[in-house]
Amino acid sequence: MIETLVTLYPVETTPHTASVLGVSEKTVKNKAKELGIEKYAKSEWLERADYIRNHFDTKSFSELGKDLGISKNTVSRIAGQIGLRRTEKEICNVKSRVRTELVKREKRRMIFGLDPISKIKVVTNRPRIKLRAWLKAKGYVVGEKKNVMYYPADIIRCHNQESRGSELGLRFLPLPIEDELLLTTAI
Repeated sequence: MIETLVTLYPVETTPHTASVLGVSEKTVKNKAKELGIEKYAKSEWLERADYIRNHFDTKSFSELGKDLGISKNTVSRIAGQIGLRRTEKEICNVKSRVRTELVKREKRRMIFGLDPISKIKVVTNRPRIKLRAWLKAKGYVVGEKKNVMYYPADIIRCHNQESRGSELGLRFLPLPIEDELLLTTAI
């Protein structure tokens, strides 16, 4: 049994060694400790550690985990075991890069009319959205299609802002009478 323990314990898992010997895992661990037998680092662990070391400065723990097929907590644990630590500046750089890539991906999804993956709100045309919000505060009504704005008959129109809005892709139409009736009854 000791000969089998010496052969298996360094390279196999403790549960496997215990099942082959027909004893408990605790017994296997205690006897291995008593004999001074230690486990070898597995080649898969060494490959993962090497990959993490090579990409630690440029990738987040989640990205490393996805590349290796392991959790980000496992990546963190392996990085700690091999002595890798990030400074605050490195953490900020990685977070900034990841967020920038996420925003770019969400913008592409919005442009192609796909549903967002994350809860990050992205803006594709900031000047148009700011102008639309300003005009809405002045009394204009945003239509079902976000690029159509209606002006009620009783407001003072902002012709300069409307021309700027037209350049940005907004269309301005008089508020239909039936919608105007609905607005007054809702108030």
